[in-house]
Amino acid sequence: MFPAAVDTPDGLVVAYSTVPDGWPGGEVHVTRSDRTGETWSTPVVAAAAHAGEDAVLGALGMVRLANGALLLPVNAVTWNEGDGVAGRQIVLRLLRSDDGGATWTNDVPVAIDFAWPAVYGQILELGDELLWPVWGRQDAAERWRSALLSSTDGGLTWSLKATIGYDPDARLVGDYVESGNTDRGDADEIFDPEFRPHDPTDGFTETSVCALGDGRLFAILRQQGVGGDRTLAMFRSRSNDGGSSWSPYEPAGFSGMSPALHRLPDDSLLLATRRHVPVGSDAAPGVEVRIGPADGTSWSDVTLLEDPYGTVLTSEYQCGYPAIVPQDGGVRVFFYSYRPDEGRYIAWNQIAVETT
Repeated sequence: MFPAAVDTPDGLVVAYSTVPDGWPGGEVHVTRSDRTGETWSTPVVAAAAHAGEDAVLGALGMVRLANGALLLPVNAVTWNEGDGVAGRQIVLRLLRSDDGGATWTNDVPVAIDFAWPAVYGQILELGDELLWPVWGRQDAAERWRSALLSSTDGGLTWSLKATIGYDPDARLVGDYVESGNTDRGDADEIFDPEFRPHDPTDGFTETSVCALGDGRLFAILRQQGVGGDRTLAMFRSRSNDGGSSWSPYEPAGFSGMSPALHRLPDDSLLLATRRHVPVGSDAAPGVEVRIGPADGTSWSDVTLLEDPYGTVLTSEYQCGYPAIVPQDGGVRVFFYSYRPDEGRYIAWNQIAVETT
């Protein structure tokens, strides 16, 4: 689940998590391919739990820097017995590879003034500064917020640059909450295709940040219960000063999860998301893409990505978490999907985009 992907001169590199949401035993594995993506190497373990931890989890975020190094954000997860999903403790780690993803180093905690920092979203390299989107609780008792970390020394040290979105009163109620699982499940439950965990903390979560052609930044934010919303509507925000401050968040006009943004050659935006399928809806689960202008004020009709096995999915949590990789003038989108009797797997679609 939760792939991260980059293109390198030697081929494609994909990292993924082996269990959802930091369930015990989870690791982050990495596999590589030539640039066709047709065959893949035997995965290697890039990160595993240290002594006293229960799991390691990753989601998007991997970047290839201008100097060729790969950076891969992960969370180390520790469960407090009896506290359920909300009782998980997490820390940041930022792995590094100087050999195209074959080996990984620097598996140590990242010191940051943030009580519960969850990884998600592509790291951006803007000149001498790296920007790292995270979400979670800056203070242990607050709702979730979307935030941006900054490094000016190549990722060795990090500081909190800005909050992108925060609603101190966010609260999600309704079918989505009631159908979720807040307990620590067993292995059979975790890999059940209908399994969907729910953390009762609400607010802004997964955030994708994109650098626009004019130097501004644009963000799409997933959320739970912001402003009383029950539809899992996505929100948007902009920055005109390199991420130091952000415009008031506002609805993006559609619902969804696990956003991934990419700027196309004509400065329009490609957005990939997991489709939200409300309880009782006849909508088909899947990963969808849409195109919009740089200001994100309007979006095209959606195109549903193809499941390579043609599986008719029955639950939104069987798929998702697209990672967009530009390659040779095109766009390749990695995501996870589900095959009955075999479980979840990583797939990709190649997308041809007509730009003006």
